[in-house]
Amino acid sequence: MFEEQEKPEIRLREINRLKKKINFGNISNFYHSVSTSLGLAEGMYKYGFDNSLDSLLDKKNWNLQALGGSENKMGEIQCDKMPRLSIYKLFTNSGFEIHCIPWLKDREFEHEMHNVPEMEFKVWNPNLMKVVFRISQLHKFILFYFEHGDEADLELIRYAHNITENFVDDLCTKLNVQKVHGVSVRGFFDYAEKKMKNGEPVYLPQVYKFE
Repeated sequence: MFEEQEKPEIRLREINRLKKKINFGNISNFYHSVSTSLGLAEGMYKYGFDNSLDSLLDKKNWNLQALGGSENKMGEIQCDKMPRLSIYKLFTNSGFEIHCIPWLKDREFEHEMHNVPEMEFKVWNPNLMKVVFRISQLHKFILFYFEHGDEADLELIRYAHNITENFVDDLCTKLNVQKVHGVSVRGFFDYAEKKMKNGEPVYLPQVYKFE
């Protein structure tokens, strides 16, 4: 049901128009909430609106000594290397999220740290820097689709998959990504579809645990 389409990717506004057409102008609050959340995520990724990546990409917070970098008299920063990160794609109770986890020496860490010589960021604040992408309630919307969904709902889920995968691919060009791990939107869709066909409960897959 989640087959790749030969036609060009449908834009979000076109999906919303399709939803209105199917439902004679009526859009549920649930659909509107997920579409709005996806629109905010799309705006951040494509146009830089309210970009949560700023704190990760701010070279002034990079440990230049650890990364072989320097700052010239004009304030321009050059680095031989970029900070290392792992990327995790996961579904939480809030929805679909992309987390960035930094490295210290030969392992990942998640807790807050400041001015550690071996750390590749001067400051790591997980409250500001860990969750870089979120689509609220997407897991519930996917489950709703299997019971009451229509063509527009499926297109919205497909679009969410494409946006999130493109976001990860782009992030891999901006930082030194050591690994990408977790569950894609399509992966969760396929898992949920199988479970629901078999009449089995759908659980949120655990991707990582540092606590």
